[in-house]
Amino acid sequence: MDILVRQDYTPAQVRQAQLKSMEFRRNRYTSGCANLDDQVSLGKAVILCDTHARRFSTKSARYRAHPDQKLQRVIGCCDFCKTFGLSHLFLNEKDALDEQRKIEKFKRALEYAHIVTS
Repeated sequence: MDILVRQDYTPAQVRQAQLKSMEFRRNRYTSGCANLDDQVSLGKAVILCDTHARRFSTKSARYRAHPDQKLQRVIGCCDFCKTFGLSHLFLNEKDALDEQRKIEKFKRALEYAHIVTS
């Protein structure tokens, strides 16, 4: 499939349009398993209900629970069965590592912060 682009687009914009066109779009006939597989292959965050979170193999999918304790449980629709409620949030390992570094950097900044009183 070819994408028609304007001539004034940069190569980065053309590449972004190609990546966007390859992104999986769910329709009403897509099974929950296929949707979850496509979310994992794209490296997107995954929200799963309690039932499906127990079945999800984080190690084989190279995913982790969100590093922040407050964001490990979220309210949303399960990516597998589309039920709304309290669910588990999983990130791919690369994004989880970035989030972990952000949290550590914030904690370090709090530890070494200077308290200014007037």
